[in-house]
Amino acid sequence: MTARFFDLDALGLTLLEESKGRAAALTRKGIIPCLALVEVGDDPQSATYVSRKIEDCKKVGIAVQKIVLPATVTQADLLDQILRLDRDTSITGILVQLPLPAHLNEGQVLQAITTEKDVDGLHSVNLMSLTTSDPSVIPCTVRGIDAVLQQTGLVLEGANVAVLGRGRLVGGPATLLFSGKSRNATVTSLHRKSRNFKDVLRNSDVIIAAAGSAHLVTPDMVRAGAVVIDVGMSWPEGSLQGDVHPAVAEIASWMTPPDRSFGVMTRMMLLKTVLDLAEKRIAA
Repeated sequence: MTARFFDLDALGLTLLEESKGRAAALTRKGIIPCLALVEVGDDPQSATYVSRKIEDCKKVGIAVQKIVLPATVTQADLLDQILRLDRDTSITGILVQLPLPAHLNEGQVLQAITTEKDVDGLHSVNLMSLTTSDPSVIPCTVRGIDAVLQQTGLVLEGANVAVLGRGRLVGGPATLLFSGKSRNATVTSLHRKSRNFKDVLRNSDVIIAAAGSAHLVTPDMVRAGAVVIDVGMSWPEGSLQGDVHPAVAEIASWMTPPDRSFGVMTRMMLLKTVLDLAEKRIAA
């Protein structure tokens, strides 16, 4: 068996065009969707991610308000900035680029963004909605994973899904969404202390790898015909590697391209979420 690779670039272009149409429709109604991007410090990787998000927004017609704060900003000043953006009626959504400097409390910052402007879907109320039959905001990378899974035609209800990693951005919310009432899969969350790691993977219909450990998942751990989605990234010796070994392509039925970033899907889902929030405001 040779896996069929998801064409992330083609899917990304389709999603970009869809977002252009939605943004244009809002503009005709006199509504300009606007994303507030808060960047703390001058981390080069974060700066690259932010610049790509701004580029995407400009392509589809979403306005951007970029706020850059020094790495030494206090927790109180950062929270004041978020409160100001929250009160600004011209702002559709707020995104604080993670990770934050170590002296800042990320959890408190994410809780300060109101649920109606939480484009990352990381507020506790939005996270808990992932367990319901009608999730409010799905975190962008998890929403991208859900979108590519839909391409396979796999029935998620009752399927065995292994989520490798339990991080704030992917592993945790992916477990909540796919085990929740809207998807109804049987989900096992795996982490460094999991004792039956390989056995769980071998019995899974879907593997979502988000551990950030290069080539952790090898062919002997994968069931023939499984769907494997790799969103983990690490840079051993300076080259990008995913969590899934490329040879897994000989076992899986569907798979994300080996050692490639999933970033285009995350960014396209950010655009969709900003537009969702803008449309919800009209409907309210």
